[in-house]
Amino acid sequence: MRIVRFIFRNWPLKIGAVLLAVMLYGAMVVLQTTQVFPGTVAVETVNQPANSYLVKPDPMPAVQDIRYLASADVPISQSSFRATIDLSGAQVSDSDYSWVKVNLVSTDQRIQIVDYQPQQIRVTLDPIIQKEVDVQVDYGTPPAGLQPGTPVVSQGSVEVSGAASIVSRVSYAEAQVRIDSSGLDVSQDPDLVAKDASGKTVDNVTFNPRTVHVDIQVGSQTRSETVPVDVADSIHGSPAPGYYITSIDVSPATVEVLGQADALALLKGKAPTAGISIAGATSDISTRVDLALPNGVTSDTTAQISVVIHLQSPVSTRSVTVGIVADGASPDHSYTLSTPSVIVTLGGATAALNALDPSTLVASISVAGLDNGSHLVTVAYSAPAGIKVLAISPPQITVTIAPGSLTSPSPIPS
Repeated sequence: MRIVRFIFRNWPLKIGAVLLAVMLYGAMVVLQTTQVFPGTVAVETVNQPANSYLVKPDPMPAVQDIRYLASADVPISQSSFRATIDLSGAQVSDSDYSWVKVNLVSTDQRIQIVDYQPQQIRVTLDPIIQKEVDVQVDYGTPPAGLQPGTPVVSQGSVEVSGAASIVSRVSYAEAQVRIDSSGLDVSQDPDLVAKDASGKTVDNVTFNPRTVHVDIQVGSQTRSETVPVDVADSIHGSPAPGYYITSIDVSPATVEVLGQADALALLKGKAPTAGISIAGATSDISTRVDLALPNGVTSDTTAQISVVIHLQSPVSTRSVTVGIVADGASPDHSYTLSTPSVIVTLGGATAALNALDPSTLVASISVAGLDNGSHLVTVAYSAPAGIKVLAISPPQITVTIAPGSLTSPSPIPS
């Protein structure tokens, strides 16, 4: 009963309070009806990992369809909102992507955000990489009547860095200069432009250095010369002991070179080739090599240079003692030699003579068909290839043949 009396006590006042609350809530709803912001808000990136590059999305989508609650007297503009994506948890990879949440906040506490799009964005963070690429000069089509020389660049290669997927497309760095119709020499420091293999520009990379210096001499200072091909200065290493170079054959023997006067002067009247090694060689070397022209000099010779380097060992003589064997001896006769060995004087390349093993050398006499008794026979010696027999001492020996068993002496090593 107490509860009933409490509920109905002063009931007119309580009903009035409820009605007032309902009226106030209705006024608030009327004043703060959900509204839609007609503009867009750019998305900012925060906490991007070091050594990473935001490849996608490109461009970054803006936040739109923003629904909010605010009193009619609250001014609303683009600056009333701030949209960010936190990349601290995004994966750095040149093949995978990550989904990150879009955070939209109001810069005015009187604004209550209800909804917006997009709620999340798919991003791709590439690792930052570097690589070396060659520098190429593009001077366009020169004015009529002008003949530019070969560009001289302060450095032939530079470092390009950026997102892995972008840097992988860069084939070379292009230095773009233009030749004035006045014919003045070019001396410029152009910014480098990244190019792919097809010559298309690749954006969003950086070069170190950002520029190179390009010099081009224009006009009559560019000329051509015919110079001999120089191989001697390109040979390195030493042949095997006892061998030396006797001659060098070069084809073509001369080439036509084109360049500015100061660049051609670096040649000193000859066109060098790439290096040729003769280390440890014991025979002629035949090879093909490229020209190795200095910067600023070119040649219309596109084929490689044919080079044959002839090697030879010094000629010398050597005397060795060799044993004698009887060829054609009969088993039912005995043969007595006046001397068991002779001295053979050989001539030929020192290296070939050094390679001889004296223990294997044998001279011979022919006794086939000889009767019993003493006979004067000529000593023969067959020298290895490349070696000549200069003398045999004595050239003849006496062999005595008698009935009985063969008693031919064994060869005597030197």
